[in-house]
Amino acid sequence: MPVLRNAHLPTHVFAVVEADADPSVPPLIVPIDAAFYVHGFRVDLLPQAPQGTAPPVPQFTPQSQSQVVTLPVVPISVPHVASIPLLLLFGLGLETQTNLLAWRLLPPHVIEEFPNAAAMAQVMARLGDEQLRRHIIYNHGLWKNVLALGIKDTRIVELVQTAWNVTAEARRLRQRGGQR
Repeated sequence: MPVLRNAHLPTHVFAVVEADADPSVPPLIVPIDAAFYVHGFRVDLLPQAPQGTAPPVPQFTPQSQSQVVTLPVVPISVPHVASIPLLLLFGLGLETQTNLLAWRLLPPHVIEEFPNAAAMAQVMARLGDEQLRRHIIYNHGLWKNVLALGIKDTRIVELVQTAWNVTAEARRLRQRGGQR
């Protein structure tokens, strides 16, 4: 991988594929730091490095006139690839403002009703069909990834669970014909 800045270099690369996806779809390549991953997630995906293994060191390549670093690639399968970058951003502790996560999962006018989950779901049920469908797919996928990877930060778990519960209730309201 090319080195953009020689500080806080990743130690591994996840090659992320979606469980039950078409095998011809290329994986999402995500650089990660093993220490951050171990700190943020319960599910052990990283191979154990032999004792005394040095972290990756950038090397200058004359062909490209830049620095590159060679990293071990770890293939992983997850329920929902599209939400992995957001989950890793927060789960690795690279972003700590959980309000930013809430704003990505729910529209602002839904969040305005917090902490009343029933009111949040009613407002969300009024979204257009396509917008609600996108939120259902994304929030459900993110929730499944949270469970599959065992994120340790309970604030993130609770926020994603709330967003998914509100989204699922909005779907139920819409299916019952209670909103639109």
